[in-house]
Amino acid sequence: MQPGTPPRRGVLPYIVLVVVTFFITWFVFATITGIPVGLVSTPSHSSSTTPATGVILSIDNPFDTGNNSTCTPCTDQYAPANFTVPAHTLLEFTLVNFDTGQNPPSNPVQAKVNGTLGNCIYLNSTPTKLGPCVQSIPVGFVDHTFSFVGGPYTGFNVPVPSAVNNSGEGAPGTTVTFFTYFNTTGTFVWNCLAPCDPWSMAHAGFMTGSMTVVNP
Repeated sequence: MQPGTPPRRGVLPYIVLVVVTFFITWFVFATITGIPVGLVSTPSHSSSTTPATGVILSIDNPFDTGNNSTCTPCTDQYAPANFTVPAHTLLEFTLVNFDTGQNPPSNPVQAKVNGTLGNCIYLNSTPTKLGPCVQSIPVGFVDHTFSFVGGPYTGFNVPVPSAVNNSGEGAPGTTVTFFTYFNTTGTFVWNCLAPCDPWSMAHAGFMTGSMTVVNP
């Protein structure tokens, strides 16, 4: 090197600068959008850009005596069994199951999730955090289902596991959370396809009911 010639810089500082810039951009993007870069995004309970309309259905709620004591000897009931949801809206359903029974379906397809966002359900999530995506549950642990067998939503199926591991006095039950859209308007019959209480499965307002989809 001749006197007066500035020394050459290596490429390492530039590589470090590029890497640091990349991670800063990654962090800023993830912070603003709530989406972890490079990962499949999960619906957020606190999303401000796509607010979800919440629908809560309980199964055999021991504290809901006004709904679960209107027939004899039926034991199984969704409450409410008849409800209305807006079309073209991201819906967040929460099914709370207090039933500790197990009613394995004869068709293993009924243990698989179909029709929800990503064909996912999230078990025992908290108000601020979803659990991992679950796309099926073991047939032997199926207690009930929330399913459509006719009309435009035929094939929609959400299996509900038993509350056997969350039972006991004052227990919260097992929760199943899922996200979906219902865009065809009208009134549609849903069914529980797991072989639970025969009387309830045959009577509207118990283990079968209606969902009305209306334009928002």
